[in-house]
Amino acid sequence: MKKLAIVATGALALAGLGVGVSSAVTPTLGISAKVSPTKHGTKKKPAKVKLVVKLSTTPNPADQPFAADSTVVHLAKELAFNGKALKQCSSTQVASDDTKCPKGSKVGFGTAAGVALGLTENLKVTAYNGPGGKKLELLVDGSTPLAIHSVIEGVLSKDSGLYGNKLTVKIPPDLQQPAPGAYATLEEFDTTINAISGKKKAPYVGMISCKTKKMTFGVDYHYVPDNSQASATTTAPCK
Repeated sequence: MKKLAIVATGALALAGLGVGVSSAVTPTLGISAKVSPTKHGTKKKPAKVKLVVKLSTTPNPADQPFAADSTVVHLAKELAFNGKALKQCSSTQVASDDTKCPKGSKVGFGTAAGVALGLTENLKVTAYNGPGGKKLELLVDGSTPLAIHSVIEGVLSKDSGLYGNKLTVKIPPDLQQPAPGAYATLEEFDTTINAISGKKKAPYVGMISCKTKKMTFGVDYHYVPDNSQASATTTAPCK
């Protein structure tokens, strides 16, 4: 933290941030999704699948530094989620000692990368099924240039149109600004949800239909400090 704080102080002094009017940021967004196997089941008997979602943000060099304070991932209507069938672990327990989370509550893993003031932090991500089976607790750990150990919580709720559910993620303030005034852009966030089952063999993620041979996924970002928004979509095959 000390290293980044020193860099931030110098950079902010030179740039005079906080003076003038900011404009909307214009990053290039990327999203990809993959579900395997691709064969669907039914509402009564969903096919157990593995879900991989990869998000990327490439800042425009002309933009001022920015960070996402919230992200909404829209999940295809062909998928059903049954977190209530699995063991659960709270964000407090995940943050304090995730090794004490109940066996069977770990549902996935991933990697992420954030950039602030030209410094890149590579992060390890571990996903746990949260309280009520409607939350995803994402534990992020990093060591360089900062020691980071934080939980990002996503809340799963019903969606509409091409989407069945959405995962709304609020980014903790300390990850938005790891040092005062130093906005951290999360340039990559890749998450794999394992093909696992809980009570009565109910899958955590199940495919229930495939009428058009493709599934649609999307992502919405809200950025600070300029209060701008950006979105992207993608599709994944099914059969």
